[in-house]
Amino acid sequence: MFNAEVNRALTAAAELINTGEGLKSARHTPDTLHSVEGLKTYVASQDPELEWTTADASRKQVEKVRYLREQLRKIWTAAPITDEQPVELINELLKGVGTKLVATDGDSSGLCFQQRPVPLSDHTADVMTATVAAALTHLVVEQETGRLRICKGDDCEAAIVDLTRNRSKLFCDFGNCANRAHVRAYRARQAARRGEESAAPVRTEELAAAAAEQSQGSGRKLVKPSAAEKAESINRPTSASAIAAKEFRDRMREELMEKRGKKQKKAGKG
Repeated sequence: MFNAEVNRALTAAAELINTGEGLKSARHTPDTLHSVEGLKTYVASQDPELEWTTADASRKQVEKVRYLREQLRKIWTAAPITDEQPVELINELLKGVGTKLVATDGDSSGLCFQQRPVPLSDHTADVMTATVAAALTHLVVEQETGRLRICKGDDCEAAIVDLTRNRSKLFCDFGNCANRAHVRAYRARQAARRGEESAAPVRTEELAAAAAEQSQGSGRKLVKPSAAEKAESINRPTSASAIAAKEFRDRMREELMEKRGKKQKKAGKG
């Protein structure tokens, strides 16, 4: 969604948060970042383009990275960012971080340049902090912090970053959060339908009586459904996937309206 550097950094940040103890798709997971080996394992699992190394890995570096993880969890749970408190957390991470321009492969018109963060030092924790803080700064400036999310699945605390163009990522990849949510929605809809059917015997009897009278030449005609009723029947989802898709669209619409409302409220105060 963003440039490759920002995407890599945000993905690594979410995965750093998820090294912490907690529920992942209804399963309890332990803290995997409590030792030097744990730090090395985490860094080794990240995109090599980040150029993170653990040559100086030590207990001190582990503690610094754990502190970074704690701050990132606070920022993620505060998103979308609409006030200054989480921004101050990002500013704290940016202390001592500089910026430089780096030449990249350009097109026929010449070289292209990108901004790159300059860490406080070459130590593992400082390099990671600078990279992640710069990516978060980009999100804040572009008003895209709503892409920082906690999985919508029940019994799941996993951090995710939505890098899709249509803002459709709501669930983590740890298990079957999405499938479980779709099944629950489907069962709820089925239960509601069964409730409606059990409450409609009188209507069924009335239709049967009307049909009988018509067959006996009474002259009464069955009432045909209106065009609006036909359209509603056609548009009503029936399959599990269609039901899940409609609920997803409704949920995204509600989140967008809520975000717009917060922006309008903030603009009114300004």
